[in-house]
Amino acid sequence: MTNEKGFKSFLSRYGRVIFDFLYFAYFITAIMCKIFYYQFGSGLNEFPLTTMLNFKMLLASLGIVLGIFGFTLFIFVKQSRFSLFIINLLLSLVILADVLYFRYYTTPINMALLYQVGYVGDVSSSIQSLFRMRDIVLLIDLPIYFVFRYIYKKLKFRDREYRHKIKIRWGVSILAIIMSIPMFHYSYNNSSIMHYQWDRNYAARDLGILYYHYYDMQQFTKEEIAKRQPLTEEEINLVEGYFNEKWANDTVNAYYGVAEGKNLVIIQMEALQTFLYENTIEGQEITPFLNDLIEESFYFPNIYYQVGGGNTSDSEFMANVSLYPASSGAVYFRFPQNKYYSFPNALKDRGYNTYSLHAYKPSFWNRSAVYPNLGLDTFINYNDFTIDKKVGWALGDESFFKQGLELMNTEDPFYGFFVTLSSHHPYDAFYGYDFNVGKYEDTQVGNYIKSANYVDKSIEAFFQDMKAKGLYENTIFAIYGDHAGIFEDQADDLTDFLDIPYNEYEWQKIQKIPLIIHVPGADVNGRIETVGGQVDTMPTIANLMGIDMPYTIGKDLMNTEIEDGYAVLRYSSVMTDQFMYLSSTGEVYDMETGELLDKALYEDEIKKYQQDLIISDIILEKDYFNKRTIE
Repeated sequence: MTNEKGFKSFLSRYGRVIFDFLYFAYFITAIMCKIFYYQFGSGLNEFPLTTMLNFKMLLASLGIVLGIFGFTLFIFVKQSRFSLFIINLLLSLVILADVLYFRYYTTPINMALLYQVGYVGDVSSSIQSLFRMRDIVLLIDLPIYFVFRYIYKKLKFRDREYRHKIKIRWGVSILAIIMSIPMFHYSYNNSSIMHYQWDRNYAARDLGILYYHYYDMQQFTKEEIAKRQPLTEEEINLVEGYFNEKWANDTVNAYYGVAEGKNLVIIQMEALQTFLYENTIEGQEITPFLNDLIEESFYFPNIYYQVGGGNTSDSEFMANVSLYPASSGAVYFRFPQNKYYSFPNALKDRGYNTYSLHAYKPSFWNRSAVYPNLGLDTFINYNDFTIDKKVGWALGDESFFKQGLELMNTEDPFYGFFVTLSSHHPYDAFYGYDFNVGKYEDTQVGNYIKSANYVDKSIEAFFQDMKAKGLYENTIFAIYGDHAGIFEDQADDLTDFLDIPYNEYEWQKIQKIPLIIHVPGADVNGRIETVGGQVDTMPTIANLMGIDMPYTIGKDLMNTEIEDGYAVLRYSSVMTDQFMYLSSTGEVYDMETGELLDKALYEDEIKKYQQDLIISDIILEKDYFNKRTIE
């Protein structure tokens, strides 16, 4: 009897505290289990659990959950259990949506995707097929709240010291917040934050799905605020004046429409640069097929790459939109849903089916969000290919081309935008590849040369397949590299191979990518020495196909005299056939000799060329075409 009275007295005094403690522990444990399910069920994180990456992710996630718990308890102290239930319900639904969406696009839902309602609709219409019975684990704990509620009412706690218990809750909330800070801070400071601009999946992998959503909303909000700022009169006058002058000077249209109505295939070659073409090593041509193709094509040997923080994705953007990349970060992440006058959309208006093909994860560089907005309706990606022969990061290029061609509808006019992958830095896949590179064997430069030979053979096989299918004669081909292949840490081997000295001038002079435009049956070819950049690719192809693209920053290289050619790099360096201005050194060099020139004599010309960047940045950062149509 005494023990029973003692228990009732204990329960009366401490029962509500114990009950709250159990409920709070249930909330934290439930959310962590759901995070664990997503992280490891999606494959973003992999076992064993004891790796440092997993430790940091779980620690950061626990810190965030404790922070959410602490703030909710502090703000809704009198309705804490119900408030935590609502938080649990919302987070459960978000994580479930992430699970379903990830199965389709291998990326969690992000704000840019939700912003494009039609695109998200593809997933919402397939929820039944995407759902797995095991996903019930994300919702199965929710009814437990009602069990707690029932028990609470049954026990009929008579808490005479209610204010005292509120103070305890506040104390618990503050303690949870204090504990959360060092947990998250440690993981954040020991993660590669810079990678998040390349692929936001890294944010989820490193710091958990809850941080991913915070990071995504933060970036989206910043960009939306900037885009919603009104255009100033000065900006309007600058953009309109720029295009008016550009149109007034477009009077020559050589080769206009010679490829009108043909299919279009663009091949963006990973990391391949101009110095590999028409070059030999140990008596062998590095790219024999492409060397022969050059003789039957328009070849542009003086094209400088202009990528910024988006690297490969920036090259894709320039080829399809002819605007410069963002001044910082990747345009695919910063401005995925801007209005663009893109080439794929122009082709769609003419009855073309549009395809983008890349044998890697669709989330990488945010491609799955951006491609539909650019008018690339069908994205054939890693999930669609059979990985029958892996070379480097994923499917080898030879199989990539062969399978990609089979996956497209080629009965109707089509645009196929192929982005290769095998020749990706650091080229380790080519150790042992059968191509003699002499003294460069087992070096990065040697493996890079081998990768170029492999890509050359893959493109040759693709051309053979196009001919076998009867598609070759009715297709225009554009082939170019996307960015640098060898970085300055390997400069000694590369400059030795090219037999040039290493200095700022010589290094920049070789930062070119090849551009080949091949029009079968049109009997048009030639070497065009005009200096240009990647933004010039699309206007040049559009001219050959007889399509007017008035809102491009780039120029049509077929109708630009050598003395008028130039390339402005993303970070404001300027290349012409006469001089080179490097923003990194602030110096102007003679393009032929490398001698320093008097910068004062070239400042006005440099500023004129750099105007391209200013106009492009206004269009991007203010979402110009969504706010104003140029007449």
